Amino acid sequence: MSKLPDILDSFLTFLAGLSPGALGAAVSLAHEKGLTWSERCIQFAAGTTVSWFAQRGIGAVYAFDPFVLQGIGFSAGMVAFKSTPRFIASAADVAGSLPALIRDRFFPARKDKP
Repeated sequence: MSKLPDILDSFLTFLAGLSPGALGAAVSLAHEKGLTWSERCIQFAAGTTVSWFAQRGIGAVYAFDPFVLQGIGFSAGMVAFKSTPRFIASAADVAGSLPALIRDRFFPARKDKP
């Protein structure tokens, strides 16, 4: 039973780390019109996830104050929310053209000799 407070403390720390990015994504979500609930949930999750990784990555490289890192996480959540649809469309375009790029790179077309 003594492990329960440790688990609860770890869970609360995890939620505190996610909250700035989640709030940033929620603020962006509040200003977006015409989305379905599934699109809202996906973009909210993407904004939260991207902001968490961005906040951790920047915090590992630079020794910013925790309040500054929370602001970065909030901003990243707002930006990631707006860029998710464009990123998915771009990734789909690249994935669709990848087989042709690999074929052209490793198996170039031979020219017939007369």
